[in-house]
Amino acid sequence: MLQSILTAFWRSFTRRPLYAALNLLGLSLGVATFVTLSLLHRFETGYDRWTPERDKIYAAGIAFNVPGIAPGARVGSMGGLLEEMKLDYPQVRGVRDWNQAAVVHRGATVSSEQIELVDADFLAFFQVPLVAGDRASALRDPASLVLSETMARKYFGAVDVVGRRLEISDLTGRNAYTVTAVIKDLPKNSNLRLDFVRLLTPRDVATTMGGWSAWGIVTLQTYFKFDDPAAVSALEAQLPAFVDRRVGKAFGDAVTPHEMLRLSFVPLGDVHLVDPKQRAAIETLRLVGWVALGLALINYVNLATARAGLRAREVAVRKALGAGVGVLRAQFLGEAALTLGLAFLIGLAMVELLLPLINAAGGLSLGLDYRTDGAWVAVVFALVLAVGLVAALYPAFMLSAYQPAQVLASSRTPSGGRFGARLREGLIMVQFAAVVVAFVLMLGFLGQIRHMQNVDFGFRRDGLYLVTATRGVGVTPQQRQAFWDAVQRIPGVTDVAASTAAPADQTIDSNSTATRLDRPMRPELSPTLSWSGIGPGYFQTLGTRLVVGRLPDLAHGGDETYVPKPAPETVTNAVISRAAVRQMGYASPEDALDKLVDFQNRKTRIVGVVEDTRFYSPTEKTPAKLYTFFGHPAWWPAGWPITLVRYSGLSEAEVRARLEAAWRQAAPDVPFEGKTALVNLDRYYKPQRDRTNLFSLGAMVGAGIGCIGLYGLAAFNASRRTREIGVRKVLGATRAQVARLLVGQFLRPVAVACLIAWPLAYWMLRRWLSQFDDPVAVGPSIFLAGAAAAIVIGLAAVGGLAWSAASAEPGKALRHD
Repeated sequence: MLQSILTAFWRSFTRRPLYAALNLLGLSLGVATFVTLSLLHRFETGYDRWTPERDKIYAAGIAFNVPGIAPGARVGSMGGLLEEMKLDYPQVRGVRDWNQAAVVHRGATVSSEQIELVDADFLAFFQVPLVAGDRASALRDPASLVLSETMARKYFGAVDVVGRRLEISDLTGRNAYTVTAVIKDLPKNSNLRLDFVRLLTPRDVATTMGGWSAWGIVTLQTYFKFDDPAAVSALEAQLPAFVDRRVGKAFGDAVTPHEMLRLSFVPLGDVHLVDPKQRAAIETLRLVGWVALGLALINYVNLATARAGLRAREVAVRKALGAGVGVLRAQFLGEAALTLGLAFLIGLAMVELLLPLINAAGGLSLGLDYRTDGAWVAVVFALVLAVGLVAALYPAFMLSAYQPAQVLASSRTPSGGRFGARLREGLIMVQFAAVVVAFVLMLGFLGQIRHMQNVDFGFRRDGLYLVTATRGVGVTPQQRQAFWDAVQRIPGVTDVAASTAAPADQTIDSNSTATRLDRPMRPELSPTLSWSGIGPGYFQTLGTRLVVGRLPDLAHGGDETYVPKPAPETVTNAVISRAAVRQMGYASPEDALDKLVDFQNRKTRIVGVVEDTRFYSPTEKTPAKLYTFFGHPAWWPAGWPITLVRYSGLSEAEVRARLEAAWRQAAPDVPFEGKTALVNLDRYYKPQRDRTNLFSLGAMVGAGIGCIGLYGLAAFNASRRTREIGVRKVLGATRAQVARLLVGQFLRPVAVACLIAWPLAYWMLRRWLSQFDDPVAVGPSIFLAGAAAAIVIGLAAVGGLAWSAASAEPGKALRHD
């Protein structure tokens, strides 16, 4: 039986090489797309599989339900949440991870790093893999330090570094630490970054100045471990009552705490996908992979049913010689399995060859290691084989159902009858409807990305450099001021300012309730505004337009926010954004001027309104802002001031070199850090571009598969109509008329597919655009362009073939067998 299957498989490929090649190419492209996007899905949903405790660990999640803050859960908690939980639920097990900026000193060389402040049992809690050291005792001493393999090699040139010492400056100052363990490098798909790890101490808690247990503040990550999933649900159901007990009246007498602040437990593997938009994007790309595989299998069914007539006499002879229906079905399914297996190998080879291009287009780092990924590859192959064999059932059953007498007595080979023809036409419609939808979505995605990048951000993005070194660990006020003075003397620098907020920087993310004092308002209905502290010249440097009123400056005494021991009736001037005007219910920006609000328990007068600034993700609403003025930002606390430098006539490399030289003169013991606003903002826009690139690649593959299938069917149908074409030409039909007839018949299902695809594409595009704060308008041109692209592909596939068939000499056509 196996020999018979192999022989028939070989003959079908060698005797009809065109159909065999088209079949293999279509299947291989579908498999390659499916495998690639399955790799991506596995990467994104496989976070933190390095720890055997993954399924037991949950991160604390928090969501706010207050006016002015977008709904939705985020991962994080206040520092003291674990202690609060243990007071009410002693059985709870948990650890914390508080990441901080740090400076590593190696002689005269300084480097910026991130250090994790964790509880003593953190390594054992996660079962962190170690190269050297002991999990249980590595973090018992405040002077202990745990490094990753990469950091050990970077600073010591080796991995065996237990007992070596390293000086690090962080929020508690400059201290010497002894290496007690080395962590094996974690994979890229991990929520934890464990390059430098030290013990979280009471001295660290003291630096928060009482904010460690302040409800509503997100300070760090808290992780809990549950052996039984049912225990998670049971405890989560008690969290609203827990919040009410612990918060008490901290949010006001008229507020129910759990209605404003909701706690939850987020599975460790889902931490990076806690935003539903992120998960939807990953699942959409996975769906694209399935669609590509489905289109390839539709091709297989189409070509297999079309070729069925070519093998009808073979089936008839086999049946006449005694072959049973079951044997024939097994043979045809065996051939399908061999075709799928060969296509899978070719598809894998395509993936291997194209992964660098795919990684570049999608901003990924995907790869296949058959030693570790062998089981996964086998599962994917089994899945492709199973789906493919299901698709092959109809061709196999149709072929085995031919009656020997009818086939051998007929002068023509059967083609599946009217049902077979309509099935093929219907499948072509489905195939090209998917292609049209993909093209419409691709054009919509590209249009949205273009719109996001060209829209008015409320400030000038070009020629703006952000220096984050001024908020670095160990920087003194004198060093900041010396740096700013030096920067102002750099040729090409036009403005310098300091602020707690900058484009794409969320290091300081502070929100407070603003209550209008000019009219009665229930406290729980007061909107929440995002706060930023600004120094002199901030809006001028940023290039943000003043809508009405004035900007704060040193000439107006009431503008200064920092007032030692202010009197209860002290009024501080502030500037708000246009969104804050709407959020607070003012009729217009002019109506907001000189109004008093209670903000951060201080009376605040609005003296100006500025345009909204789009600093963050395009999927987030532009926050309503309130800006308070500080005349001397050099004396801000560590971690606050980021420097904004406006320049012109200089390249990015030149301005960085000059800024770095000025920094080395002002603060030689702190590393220089900075980047342009465009580069900083790109971290929000790059993921959208990368996903659009991947989707576009999938759409192009789908179009290619559709083109292959349409060409194969057109070639088959043209060969069957050779005599008809000869008769038409003898009766006077011109070459153009015959070509037009063939093209019209070939493209009819493509045109119908456009009508089917448009409503579906519209629904999907509207759903995707709904995630953006400023979506692009959806016009008819996108749908017409998508349909035109599908028709052009169809013409490219069959136009030349139709013209070639119409050009055949009538004499040869009439002698065609």
